[in-house]
Amino acid sequence: MTKLVRSAKSTIIIAILLVSLFAVSASVKAGPFIRLNSNIDVSWGEKDFEKPVIPRDEVRRLNLTVKYKVDWGGDIARGALDAYVNSGKSALINLEVTDHSPWCSVNLESILVPVPLSTELKTSSVFLNLQLNEDAPAYGEGYVKIRASVGVMGLIGGFDKEFTLDFIAEYLPRISVSMPEGNTKEVSPTESAVFPIEVSNMGNARTTVFFKIDNIPEGWTVAVTDDVTLDEVGGSKEIAYLTVSPPKGFGYHYDEQSIIVTMTPARAEDLTNQGEPSYITVVVGSRGFSTPGFESVLFIGALLAVVVLLMMARRIKKK
Repeated sequence: MTKLVRSAKSTIIIAILLVSLFAVSASVKAGPFIRLNSNIDVSWGEKDFEKPVIPRDEVRRLNLTVKYKVDWGGDIARGALDAYVNSGKSALINLEVTDHSPWCSVNLESILVPVPLSTELKTSSVFLNLQLNEDAPAYGEGYVKIRASVGVMGLIGGFDKEFTLDFIAEYLPRISVSMPEGNTKEVSPTESAVFPIEVSNMGNARTTVFFKIDNIPEGWTVAVTDDVTLDEVGGSKEIAYLTVSPPKGFGYHYDEQSIIVTMTPARAEDLTNQGEPSYITVVVGSRGFSTPGFESVLFIGALLAVVVLLMMARRIKKK
């Protein structure tokens, strides 16, 4: 009888230990029979990134979509999941930016996203702010890496995965213009005013700058360099020249005119991809006398004088 009691006690103790071990295992790993696992997906819609992001001048607010569901297997697991779903509980998804292209800045408006527990994908969203630096390569591919994770929730296993999201940088048609010799000059009617125009590339790709004269006053002659091409390296410089010649009509001149030059930047590899034009204005004054053709008159007069003198000399000889 004593041996029977001892055997019964040993059996009960072993049973209690097995039940305890099963309970602990179920709470940590969802158990060998109740299989419930978290599943997360992170993406952003095509309309959010199909249009390239403009460096410096734009902060793109991207709608980050977070999808969550619970994968399960077996009738017991389905019963346990139904109990979770009916309780109205949600999974709290943790988001973290782990890496991104070196020429951009990224931040999440929220790092915690609640999503209802379900066997079907449930969706929630959070905004991610993206801004590119000036040196972002035109039409270069950028990336943002985001880690999404959720901890163990009772019988539901946790999840941890890194997602890579891509975007495209736009061309930044930005130039800087200076006038090394100033933008005003005074010349005589027989001279021309020449203005060097220094153009620097402040954008993110090889840039061709086109020059155009907006207004040519009557009687004036104006010419400018057609175009210059700037290297992609920031601050690359080229010099164009504007030449202005005042009227040369006979008499005294006291003329002054303003000339406007339009400069339009375009991506050298695709000249249809243009930016907003820049403008400069120069002022030219013309002061002094103009005697157009006077040199020719002097030459003809001198020639006639020589002819007359020769004729007079012949007459004197005959006498």
